[in-house]
Amino acid sequence: MIKREESYHIIFAIIVLTFAVLYNPIINGNFNYGLLFLSLIFISILVLGNILTKKIAAYYFESEISVKNWMWERYGYKQHNYFKTPIPLGIILSFVIAILSRGLFIWMAILESDAQGTSARASKRHGIYRFTELTESNLSFILASGVIFNLLLSIIAYLANLPQLGRWSIFYATYSLVPFGALDGTKIFFGSRVLWFALVVITLIFLSYALFLP
Repeated sequence: MIKREESYHIIFAIIVLTFAVLYNPIINGNFNYGLLFLSLIFISILVLGNILTKKIAAYYFESEISVKNWMWERYGYKQHNYFKTPIPLGIILSFVIAILSRGLFIWMAILESDAQGTSARASKRHGIYRFTELTESNLSFILASGVIFNLLLSIIAYLANLPQLGRWSIFYATYSLVPFGALDGTKIFFGSRVLWFALVVITLIFLSYALFLP
């Protein structure tokens, strides 16, 4: 289900996010290998769960979804204004923000997703039309499933007395709704503004709990 090239992006994202969440304990002398192992497990669960949920949702829409590091590819509005080598903006922001904020602020928007219809989509009738390309609306529902997974995971984590996993999962869901560049939030927003606003409201309720309650 996860292709080899995707796995490299995912593993690197997990490593970077683990560094970001551990930077504060590292500089304050609270780091230990037990904390490293636990953080790595928690980050892996919330990232892989988000991706696998979107892949399952994509399968329902007879399509395939792929993930990669969020890249900064262009610097202007003209068609030729592209960098020769795309810059991994999500990874850079995660490192820089963690260091500048001394680990108090964590940037989790590292991966971007894209989807395309499969051959099964061409042969299956949807209403009176046959089509292979995925609509923006379809894509928004697929990507929204990842946000929903993280919100549900946060509930399970709090019930299981794993508040750190719960907080990080809520933070990850929040970043998944950021409507910027090629991030998931942009594609959800343009695919269905009603869905995006509904998820934002729900996620902000979860976020307020994560930030202001113990």
